[in-house]
Amino acid sequence: MSRIQTIVFDQKERLLRATIRTPRGTVKVSWWEVCGDWCWFTTGDLEAKKLAVPVIERIEHMVTWP
Repeated sequence: MSRIQTIVFDQKERLLRATIRTPRGTVKVSWWEVCGDWCWFTTGDLEAKKLAVPVIERIEHMVTWP
């Protein structure tokens, strides 16, 4: 089961980064504004990233975008 370890927001209360722990390893996620749209980028093992995608989607649903 994947779990959210940390969530960090910027001064404007937008998602900045998160750390997700999976059985396959740790995935670090960061959100960047690209051409006016917020996109997420990950680092970590490919198998861990696959397990982290539902958690990333859950984080995005918890946050109201500006």
